[in-house]
Amino acid sequence: MQKDGSRRSHSTPGGMRWTGRQASAGLRVAKATIFACLASVVIVGCGGAEPSAGPPEEDPIARIAAPEDADGVDDAELPGALAISPTSVLVTTYEGSGELVHPDVAFFARGFWSYRYWFAATPYPGGDARFENPSVFNGASSVEMQVPHGLANPLAKPSNGAYLSDPDISFDPDRQELRMYYRQTLPNADQIYLVKSANGLNWSAGQLVIEAPRYSLISPAIVREGTANWRMWTVDATSGGCRSSAKLLTLAQRRSTNGVSWGPVEPVNLKIPHRVPWHWDVQYVRAKSEYWAMVAAYPDGTDCSHTAVYFARSVDGTTWDVSPSPLLQAGDFYPIQDLVYRSTFRYHEGSDAVSVWFSGARMENSAFKYSVAMARYPMDELLRRVNTVAAGSLDRGAGRRPTAELRAARAAFVADFP
Repeated sequence: MQKDGSRRSHSTPGGMRWTGRQASAGLRVAKATIFACLASVVIVGCGGAEPSAGPPEEDPIARIAAPEDADGVDDAELPGALAISPTSVLVTTYEGSGELVHPDVAFFARGFWSYRYWFAATPYPGGDARFENPSVFNGASSVEMQVPHGLANPLAKPSNGAYLSDPDISFDPDRQELRMYYRQTLPNADQIYLVKSANGLNWSAGQLVIEAPRYSLISPAIVREGTANWRMWTVDATSGGCRSSAKLLTLAQRRSTNGVSWGPVEPVNLKIPHRVPWHWDVQYVRAKSEYWAMVAAYPDGTDCSHTAVYFARSVDGTTWDVSPSPLLQAGDFYPIQDLVYRSTFRYHEGSDAVSVWFSGARMENSAFKYSVAMARYPMDELLRRVNTVAAGSLDRGAGRRPTAELRAARAAFVADFP
């Protein structure tokens, strides 16, 4: 990975050099200049240099119209973008609870139908899987998640005797369409479905693209690496579901030329000492020539109600190096202090910062209440947090000793995992 004199390097147990550029204090560039830069081929960058080696990829925004407000460059993309402590994101869900889990984000620097952020997520009121149906939200900024005007969520409902979960959203610039993949679980099988939209409002019917044994297609994460080059990572927990051990649970990947027909299972090498990787989001960060992941993992010997979010990096998407300390864990942020779950992220090349959308829950009236929180970390700050055990500067809280009520809620969470 290319380095320069303004970056510090951090060694990890796996030997990878973790680099982060220090934010320039007080540096502000005129928004018109930044917009002109972003309007160029974004994956090449503002400096005009050729991109680093990596999977071929077309500019996913090159043929998308810019927002009407051309001066409205996202603050997250500006050099010197400030850190943001975890902040609750309010959202309206189709069943009225406002409780949301398992977010995933697609980002467009110049906007897709005037919005830079498009999200997939599922309502989960009180842990009721009957409402865990894939839904779409968008926002002009990283702290907004609203229902697109004219859209009626959810995008899909389960077959009889099944439930839906684990959406992942991506964009296909060849066809100029958003894609959402989601999981349907039947009594004896897991299925991955795909829905598509050219405008974010009108979506196709679900198309079955993969079917495998129950619990073998958990938390799909899809990356379009280039024309005729798609990749999907999943979690295989057929051995024990939500109580799987690190020895028996495996991570897998598949490849596709069109994102519809997928090839055979290939192994993935991602280990977190004494922990079980459970849910994850994977993205290719072209500016770093790396794959990144946010991995929700729980202590080996426990269950999936004890996850914390770890940061992982890979040069090939197959062999991963994972941070020694979590980016967020239970107790760090009050609205999700009792359960931290699957999260998503966006790297901002213009500011060398990372926005993260965490999901999780807190105890309320003897049950979990779910929500999403957004945080932003300058790269140096993120790396410092995940490479040290000491509390960071963004208000890390202390974990709480579980009460009998919390233990009961966790037990119910595990029992309800279908």
